[in-house]
Amino acid sequence: MEELKGMTINERLFALKAIDSFDAAIKSKDCKAAIEVLEQCGLSYSSALETVSSIFKNPKRYGY
Repeated sequence: MEELKGMTINERLFALKAIDSFDAAIKSKDCKAAIEVLEQCGLSYSSALETVSSIFKNPKRYGY
């Protein structure tokens, strides 16, 4: 995970080829799956939960 340090969440999702999985989880409102994808990208559970919650609160802001 050292190579991911300094990357944004989107950069991490792209680098790990996880962006499609994350988008599908968000679009289907699958909080658990979205958090799991972000954890695979090196985010802590709490950071992943905060990110997913923010997206669900205002999906248009994040392009969903």
